[in-house]
Amino acid sequence: MSLRPLFAGIEGIAGLLEGGTAVLTPNRRLSRAVREAEHQHRSMKGEKVWESSTVLPLRQFWIERWRLAVTRGLLPAKVLVDSTAQRLIWRQIIDADDAVPFSLLSPARAAALSQEASETLALWRIDLADKLVRQVFSFDEDSRAFLRWERRFQKKLADLDAVTPEQALEQLLCCPQALDQPVALLSQDDLPPLHQALCEASTSWQRVTLPVQTARHQPIRSFNDPAAELQMAAHWCRQKLEQDPQGRYAVVLSDMHADRDRLEYYLRKEFACLTKNYASLPVNFSTGFTLDRVPLVRDALRIFEFGLPEVTVENVISILQSRFIRPLSYRKDKRERCIRRLRELARERIPQRVMRDVLDDLIDKGMGAAPWDAVLQLDTNGRWQRRARPPSQWLEPFRAILAAWGWSQGAALDSLEYQQALQWQEALDAFATLDLFTGALTFAEAVQSLRELLSEQQFQPRTEDQAVQVLGPLETTGLRFDAIWITGMSADRWPAAAQPNPYLPHSLQREQGMPHADAGWERRWAKARWDQWVAGAGEIQTSYLSQRDGAEALPSPLIAVVPGCVESEDWAMDRRWLAQASTAAFDAVDLKPVPLTEDERAYQGVGASVLEQQSACPFQAFAATRLQAMQTPTLAAGLLPSERGTLLHRALYDLWGSLGDSAGLALIADEALRAAIERAVDYAQGGLLKERLDVVGGDLLSLERQRLDVVLRRWLALERERSDDFAVTGREEPREHQLGELRLRLRIDRIDQLHDGAKLIIDYKSGAIGSVNKWFEERPSRPQLPLYALLTPPAAGIAYASLKPGAEGFRGVGEREFIKGIDSAEKHLSDNEVGGMTALRAHWTRELTLLADEFVAGHSAVDPTVEACRYCQRFSLCRLGEEVA
Repeated sequence: MSLRPLFAGIEGIAGLLEGGTAVLTPNRRLSRAVREAEHQHRSMKGEKVWESSTVLPLRQFWIERWRLAVTRGLLPAKVLVDSTAQRLIWRQIIDADDAVPFSLLSPARAAALSQEASETLALWRIDLADKLVRQVFSFDEDSRAFLRWERRFQKKLADLDAVTPEQALEQLLCCPQALDQPVALLSQDDLPPLHQALCEASTSWQRVTLPVQTARHQPIRSFNDPAAELQMAAHWCRQKLEQDPQGRYAVVLSDMHADRDRLEYYLRKEFACLTKNYASLPVNFSTGFTLDRVPLVRDALRIFEFGLPEVTVENVISILQSRFIRPLSYRKDKRERCIRRLRELARERIPQRVMRDVLDDLIDKGMGAAPWDAVLQLDTNGRWQRRARPPSQWLEPFRAILAAWGWSQGAALDSLEYQQALQWQEALDAFATLDLFTGALTFAEAVQSLRELLSEQQFQPRTEDQAVQVLGPLETTGLRFDAIWITGMSADRWPAAAQPNPYLPHSLQREQGMPHADAGWERRWAKARWDQWVAGAGEIQTSYLSQRDGAEALPSPLIAVVPGCVESEDWAMDRRWLAQASTAAFDAVDLKPVPLTEDERAYQGVGASVLEQQSACPFQAFAATRLQAMQTPTLAAGLLPSERGTLLHRALYDLWGSLGDSAGLALIADEALRAAIERAVDYAQGGLLKERLDVVGGDLLSLERQRLDVVLRRWLALERERSDDFAVTGREEPREHQLGELRLRLRIDRIDQLHDGAKLIIDYKSGAIGSVNKWFEERPSRPQLPLYALLTPPAAGIAYASLKPGAEGFRGVGEREFIKGIDSAEKHLSDNEVGGMTALRAHWTRELTLLADEFVAGHSAVDPTVEACRYCQRFSLCRLGEEVA
């Protein structure tokens, strides 16, 4: 079943095409549609063979005429500098300019805007040699900087004997022999002066007017959520296609960059093309992905990062899991351990040597060189990364590195991936042509230049013509659709705010009518787009967001002519999901508990944290301990909070090993105490993993030393104020305890023996403690210290030692008030209870044994306390949010 043609005006231009007139369009999409319509038209006339017509985008046509003139010897041969090479030259000029009186936040962005400004001046034929023009530029600091850069840019082109495309077209104006083909402009808006001059200099030229149809306007749809708007548009596409499979439909995205990926996802859901039918989506997208983002090429760039001084942890993990590399002969459990170690470094980027130390554990003896060593084997002197060479000479090292990894050999490539591989090779060939423009590059510079080149190239899969088109605002020009949905038609977007180029004088831009110069230009441009949509569609559906950033938004004045406005239902939740949920064939049921197996019982024990998790939410204990569903470590710029706590524990362990008791603390001289603290901090930092030491760096560790010194001094000053004598008889003391059927392995931070022989168990805390009243609830939260109170021999008291700056002190409970902050146990008993700590131990034995028995019996209900979910990352396992919904 054939689709209706996208271009409906072929009868009006068929004579021009047959007569040899070049039909010039504003974009490739319309050129392709015209050629397809012509082929269909000629076939219907019974023609079997015909001469190819000239249907090209306007700029491409004139460039080809320039090349033809050069080939004929009518114009001097010049190197034509493409957009990528121009960007590189601009960036080099800006980076080398020491005279810039302001700081550039983004030199790359400055280069792009400067290139755009230079092209605009050429298209508007502005002569910078004109004194009056230069005077206008002199009033603004940015414009003066641009003039300086432009002068150096033109000198660089002269040195290379090169021209930009706009300069080539200016030369073409001086060669009337090359302008001998008649031209017809199809769906062209106002032309820039350079293009207008080329048309007028041609043998003949004319504008072609396309037939206009009257569009039916559907009521405007408003949405509260951008996802809902795109979901509804995708649903609309499926409905239209079901109603008329031969029709032509378009979704026009006001913000293609932000919305394209999400709309594709919703379209794939609507047409059931997310998995096995992935290649069957009946949709064409006018823009694909930049080549650096497609999976195959993205992984190649990630592999190159292994040769840089620093690597991104997530990129390393992605490569270890990539399907595009040849499988390595290490065990999966080894890979998972390495990934865990990488995540535990808690940094976004790590030094290469740290990465190698972690990954080298994957490689067993006799396996040969690891692929991440390939970059080091390219140069026996080990200096290849810093050695500068032209881009073309980096191709061989690039390919050698990818070969060592077996890139693109991990699995058979599908059609789309094969196209990506071909375009990758073309991009490498283009990279090799940059020798003239970049000079010699180091490895890091070469990788960055390649990445920038790839980011400017679009990967557009070669697919069959489809009924649904997803287009940007300009790409519907000249095309005919049965229905169009236009998104984002809010007043703040249509017309858009003016965006003049900051490097060109605003007065010049307004005077010359340059793009985005002022509100008037934006209004005229938006009105022209609207008129094109109305003229090219049988039906128009518009939509907008009624709220943006918490404020009410209004529809665009352009669509004020549309009758009525419908506030659409909330589509943020998938309609089919809701329908399926409401007619579920199965109800949620509580599964039978799964008790600990014999192997699990034989395990050497769990820590006190399992009781805390069982108290907070039984499923937390089950997931963390039995499923080993560990939470992803949090990224940190320096040390993690847990690492700071560990450093403090280790420092106190060492300090009390040398001080021994309250007498030792009281008698030690200040100088000796200073030395003891310094030794303790050395001992503490020596316990950090080597990888973390390398990642954190000396500067941050030095700051941490200073922090520890302050914290320890403040704490020891508080300990000196204790009225009772004490001796530290236990430090990081391991204990085992049987609680019901659960065997626990514990480690006590510190045990003090008081002057009367009583034992006080202390647990260090470097953060917030909260209230100890939670110890006395039916299901005690934070039951670690109550558990310690059950050990033999029984302690006379338990207490937190808070070392948090500004909140130092003890907080706990005991037979008596040993220290300020430790309450008498009698205060926490009910009126009819007696027995002090003995009664509390009986309460804790009962409650904690209940928690232990629940865990052993496999009780794993998703039953969190109010605070249990605050820091838990296991929502994808417990599905609590979905159950509530």
